[in-house]
Amino acid sequence: MKKYIIECIGTYFLVLIIGLSGNPIAIGIGLSILVYMGAHISGAHYNPAVSLAMIFRGEISVSECIKYILSQCIGAFAAAYSIVLLGADALSVVSNTSDTTSFFLAEIIFTFLLVFVILNVATHPDTKNNQYYGLAIGLTVAAGAFSVGDISGAVFNPAVSFGPSLLSLINPDLESSFLVSHNFFIYYLGATVIGSIIASLLFNFLLKNK
Repeated sequence: MKKYIIECIGTYFLVLIIGLSGNPIAIGIGLSILVYMGAHISGAHYNPAVSLAMIFRGEISVSECIKYILSQCIGAFAAAYSIVLLGADALSVVSNTSDTTSFFLAEIIFTFLLVFVILNVATHPDTKNNQYYGLAIGLTVAAGAFSVGDISGAVFNPAVSFGPSLLSLINPDLESSFLVSHNFFIYYLGATVIGSIIASLLFNFLLKNK
């Protein structure tokens, strides 16, 4: 149970930081802190795309992954509601381009990078017990946000889209506050799953043929 509590808390604060700051540096630093906070308990996924990759890595089972994702979605939803209570409106989870190809490529490429970095710095036998994994993960997210934030919104995490999407679905009056379209959730989900699977398969191939 404690693993799922940590996943819920970590995802909550990640989405909260994204929504309140909208700043890639703050998001990267925040994620680094949260990774160090929870890695020794849950692995600090805070992202369904990462949990999916851990199935391929053999770190968790399918049933565990489902519980991880449920915990992450609960945390994301709670964060979205907290953002409303705090009166902020900075959380944007829509594509910033009308070019669907650019949107998908941006999310796939940088979700791939994020998952590939996590697999290498947090699960590779040669990097076991290192102290830089949290910083590497946070900097990857910050770099991705700076690179494609103006193209795709730089989500790389379907939970980030799920929380505000569900909240605005429940209360349509909030849609303008969140700058969110329910239609975009499935696009973010599809792109991040593709990026995660590609990263996982490549990591396993390279590890096997080391």
